[in-house]
Amino acid sequence: MIQNAPRGPVVRVKAQPNVYTLMLIVACFVLAVTVVVVLRNLLASPPGGYGLSLSEIFTGAKVPG
Repeated sequence: MIQNAPRGPVVRVKAQPNVYTLMLIVACFVLAVTVVVVLRNLLASPPGGYGLSLSEIFTGAKVPG
């Protein structure tokens, strides 16, 4: 004898709040690591980086002319 699945509404189970908290912590960690790597490359000496100072990063671009 074959049994059919019940034809009622499907209840979707949400993930536990701690899963979302963990995802938020991982995303913040990845963002922090990315900012550190970018700043390290910008502030490094010219053979390995751009050699900018911290104030030069936040000033506007100078347009020639």
